[in-house]
Amino acid sequence: MEHHDQKINLYNRLVIAFVALGGTTYGQYFNLPAAGEDGYASITTPAIATANGLFSAGGAVASLIVMWASDYFGRVRSIQIACVLGVLGGALQSTAQNLDMFQAGRFIMGMCVGAMSCVVPMYLSEMSSPRFRGWLVGHHAIFLVFGYMLSSWTGFSIFFASNLELGWRLPLAIQCVPPLILLAGSPKVPRSARWLVSQGLKEEAWVVLQRPRQSPDDPEDLFANEELYQIQEQLRLDADKLAVYGSPWKAVVQKSSYRKRMIIGFLTQWGAEFGGPLNNYAVLLYTGLGQTGYMPLLFSALWLTTAGVIYNPLGAWLHDKVNSRHLMYIIGFCGIVVTTSVMSAMIARFGGTDNKAGNAVGVLFMFLYLAFQGTFCNTTMYLYTSEIFPTGIRSIGIGFSLFGQYASTIILLQTAPIAFDAVGWRFFLVIICWSVVFIPVIYFFWPETARLTLEEIGQQFGDEVAVQLTNLRDEEKTELDQKILG
Repeated sequence: MEHHDQKINLYNRLVIAFVALGGTTYGQYFNLPAAGEDGYASITTPAIATANGLFSAGGAVASLIVMWASDYFGRVRSIQIACVLGVLGGALQSTAQNLDMFQAGRFIMGMCVGAMSCVVPMYLSEMSSPRFRGWLVGHHAIFLVFGYMLSSWTGFSIFFASNLELGWRLPLAIQCVPPLILLAGSPKVPRSARWLVSQGLKEEAWVVLQRPRQSPDDPEDLFANEELYQIQEQLRLDADKLAVYGSPWKAVVQKSSYRKRMIIGFLTQWGAEFGGPLNNYAVLLYTGLGQTGYMPLLFSALWLTTAGVIYNPLGAWLHDKVNSRHLMYIIGFCGIVVTTSVMSAMIARFGGTDNKAGNAVGVLFMFLYLAFQGTFCNTTMYLYTSEIFPTGIRSIGIGFSLFGQYASTIILLQTAPIAFDAVGWRFFLVIICWSVVFIPVIYFFWPETARLTLEEIGQQFGDEVAVQLTNLRDEEKTELDQKILG
């Protein structure tokens, strides 16, 4: 039957949008010199590779720490800690007096982003109702690319500045603004109801659930009561199962359904990154396609603007319409294979030439690549990993999954500048081959999670569900409500 949670109130929207602001800390700016200048291969390329490698290493370290911290400190406090790291990392980079200080700031900013990319989707998922979880959790990916978009336009604007010192320091200083805003407003952000119940704080959990679920169609707050009851019963059931293994850390290795989720979560993040590393080197790619002067920066900014304004919001919206994470992910990777193949062919055939038509086709397919990657993969990678783990191991599972993302980016971004310089377009064969292999893996092994509560998703992995709320018959729902309300 249809429930009143087809509507989400203003309070719920505002909380989701504000916490999703943490995604904007992803914004980066790379002042890449033109290829062919003295010192490009021996100095600039290794420096870029190291900066990217340290950023990803910071994210990897933070994602592992979050496996423990977001349970110990809670979701909101972990976000606050990440904000502090973001301000510190941005300050160190923008005021750096030498390369070592700059690289230290890169690592710390990477830790901020790593923590945010774990905790923010986790929090948004736990605060969302099943029917709108795609759109609400999708806010993380929307704000993530919005940060990239802002940094690209800042980079384009600074291109025309006469003050070269300002040209690289200002974009890095701007990174401090989103975490400062989020940190300042975070005391007003409600704590996760699921975390509160796991800590025995039932009364506060009720307040957290009741306010965003309020609706004139539900004067008795039945939906909030049902959700709280389901959370309590599922946590009690899962706690009994975890007790058999001694700790959640042992359970994720020894319990087959948990182990399957850990592998799928890791590969979801790893796979999306291996299919989408082009964002960080858009300027370099446009230069290879014959664009000169400010045009690579302009194209890069326009490219990311289409993602921030069109593709990622569209993907988040589609998730609640298509109702299949599985299908969205497969469409995305099929599109990546086609668009990257054509783009690579254009670079191989026309890169470095004056053939405007060939280079224009290459630019077009870079935009089409992002349409598939942004719409169908970028939203799915965070949404899916935020859904598939039960509350007892959610922090461990999401942290390990995001470690997969940063492990892949360490490999790709550390090697990409050197690979571009050494083998050119052939580097994209790695992306194409991986995506071809990954498509059937998704098709056969990724369970569907759409339109189920976080507690009910366990049934897709073979686990027992304590209380069913989705698609109850009228008499079943009446009986359940009478039991809950006494």
